[in-house]
Amino acid sequence: MYGAAPKKSLVDVLRDANLISDEVYQEIHEKILEGWVKKPIQSDQSADSDSESYRQILEEIEQAGESEEEILNEYVSPKVLELAKKGRESGTSIMHLEDLNPEEDALNKVPPSFAYRNKVVPVRLDGNVLTVAIADINDIVLIDEIGYVTECEIDLRIADEDDISEAIVRSYGRDAASLLSAGIKGPVGAASTIERASIEDFGIDERDLTEDPTVVDAVSQMIIDAVRAGASDIHIEPYPEELKIRFRVDGVLEDQEQPPAYLQSAITSRIKIMADMDVAERRLPQDGKINTEIGSLGRRQIDLRVSTVPTVATQHSESVVLRILDRQSIEFGLTQLGLTDENYDLFQRMIHKPHGIILATGPTGSGKTTSLYACLKEINTPEVKIITLEDPVEYELEGINQIQVNPEIGFTFANGLRHILRQDPDKVLVGEIRDEETAEMAIHTSLTGHLVFSTLHTNDAPGAITRLIDMGVEPYLVTSTVEGIIAQRLARRVCKACCTMYTPSAEEISVLFRSNGVNIPTDLRIPRANDDGCKECRGRGYRGRIGIFEVLFMTEEMRALALKQASTSELRQLAVKLGMKSLREDGWQKVVAGHTTVDEVLRLTQEDAYDYEDENTGHLRTGSEFGTDSSISAQ
Repeated sequence: MYGAAPKKSLVDVLRDANLISDEVYQEIHEKILEGWVKKPIQSDQSADSDSESYRQILEEIEQAGESEEEILNEYVSPKVLELAKKGRESGTSIMHLEDLNPEEDALNKVPPSFAYRNKVVPVRLDGNVLTVAIADINDIVLIDEIGYVTECEIDLRIADEDDISEAIVRSYGRDAASLLSAGIKGPVGAASTIERASIEDFGIDERDLTEDPTVVDAVSQMIIDAVRAGASDIHIEPYPEELKIRFRVDGVLEDQEQPPAYLQSAITSRIKIMADMDVAERRLPQDGKINTEIGSLGRRQIDLRVSTVPTVATQHSESVVLRILDRQSIEFGLTQLGLTDENYDLFQRMIHKPHGIILATGPTGSGKTTSLYACLKEINTPEVKIITLEDPVEYELEGINQIQVNPEIGFTFANGLRHILRQDPDKVLVGEIRDEETAEMAIHTSLTGHLVFSTLHTNDAPGAITRLIDMGVEPYLVTSTVEGIIAQRLARRVCKACCTMYTPSAEEISVLFRSNGVNIPTDLRIPRANDDGCKECRGRGYRGRIGIFEVLFMTEEMRALALKQASTSELRQLAVKLGMKSLREDGWQKVVAGHTTVDEVLRLTQEDAYDYEDENTGHLRTGSEFGTDSSISAQ
C-alpha cells in the first residue's frame, strides 16, 4: 500500500518518548475508547494490536466522548502536550530535557558557542550516531550544519526551546555571569574594588573593554535571560566588594549570579553605548532607550528603557536599571486583564462614553499603562482618531498617533494638549496628570467633546477625586467631567502545576475581612502556593500576574457628594454602598477562581472598614457578593 504512513496518536508519541508508562498508556487508551464504544478494552487485548483501529476512530471520539487532548491534560503538563503535538505533526520523536544530563562524549562533539548560538543540545553518542535535541525540525540549514560540525550521523529529537536553553546552561554553564567570569581574567586579588580593575591591572583601556566580545555577549545574554524569565526590570547595582544583578519577576526582585565586581564600569559603559548615552558622563543621571530583537526567541522585539544614576558605592560608580518593554506582552485586550464580568461591563460603559475623563490609579508598576492601552485598542476603529501624549512612549500601537513629550524644551503634557486639539482627535490619552495645569487642560479637552484617558498616583479609586481637588481644580469641574476611575494592582498568579488546594478556615478569612462570622461554603477550595515551586514556575510558586481592580463608575449621587468636597473615606463609603467592589474584594474573587492566593491579596491591598460591612445589619456580605461568584474574564 502506497502513501504516507498515518500519523501517530498523541498517546503513542508520549509513550515512545517514555513520558508515560505502559500502565498509564493503557489507562488513557481505555478512557478514550470508552467515549466511543462505552466500554473498556478487554484485558487480553494488547495496545499495539488496537493501535490501527484506535487511530481510525480518534476523530469520531471527538464527537462521542472526551477528546484525546482533554484526557491527556490529566496526565501531562501543557508544555509536554504541546511538544507531543509538534512531534505528531512532524513525524519526529520528542525528548523532554528536564533533569536530563547529556553524555560528556556527546557534549564534546558540539562546541559551546555553536550550541549556545543555535539552541541545540547533543544528548548521547552511540558509535557515530549523535542524538541531538532541536526546537525547529524544519531548519534544514542548521541540521546540515550540525552534521558538518560534528562529523556524525544525526538522530534528531524535538524539544521545547526553553528547555533547550536551560539544558545548555546546565551542561555548558554559559550564562551571563559565567561568560564574564571565564572570559576576562584579572590578577589574583585585583578585584577587591572596582577601582583596582583599571588600566594598571589589565593594561587595556576601559573603552576597549566595553567592546570586548565577552562583555558584549554577556550584556546581551543578561538581557535574554531576563526576557526569558519574564522579568520587567534588570537592576545592576555596584557595591565596594561586589556587583549585584537582580531581575524583577512578577513584581518581586530576585538575585542573579554575580559577575566580577571589577567589570562594573565596562558593563555600564556597554549599556550606555547600546542606549546612545554619554559614556563619559558619570556625575549626572541619564536616560536612554535600546531597541533590539532576540533571534533565539522567535525574533522577538524588545524595547529597553535605561536609567543610570551616580552612587557613592565606589568612585564614579553608577546604578543602572533597564525597564523591559516586551511588545509581546501588550498583545492584550480587556478580556485578558483579569476583569470580573461586572467590572468588564463597567469598563465597556466607560470607554464608550462620547466625552469625559477616565482615570487609572495605582502605584508605579501596577499595570496602569497596560490597562489604558487595552482600552485604546478596544475603541481603535477606522472611524476614530486617537492621539496620545506620553513620557515616555512605552509601546508603539498600530493606528494610534503617539507623541513623546519633552519637558526640557518646554513640550509638557499641558502644552502638548493645547496643540493636539488642533489635530481634531476623538480620543486622547495623557500619560499622567502631574500638576494643576495638566489637570485643567485635560478637563478643558473633555469639555470640548473629547474622551480623555489618564493616570494618577493615588491608592484607591475614590482618592482620585480628592486628589484633583487638592491640585486646585474646582470641584464642579471634576464632578462634571470625570466619568470613571480605575484603581488596580498586579497579583502574582499561583502556579497551576505545583499549587495545592485547601479549604480556608474562618480565622484565615477574618484576616482578610476584619469582621468574623463569615459563611464559607463547605466545598470551597482555594489555592496555596508551593514555597519550593517547580520546573514550570522556576521554583517561585507563582507564574505570571493578574489584575486586581476597583472600578468606580460616577453616578449622580457620587457627583453630588464630591461637589461638597467630601473626604476620601466618605466618598468610599458611598461608592461601596452603591455597589463598588474594593481591591480586596476583587482580589478575593480571584482567589476563589483559583488565580492567586490569600497571601498575595493581603500583600497588595489594605483593609477598609466600609468594604464588606452592611450599614443596616452590620454583617458581612455573603453569597455571590462575597466572592463565591467567581466568573472572571481572564482564563
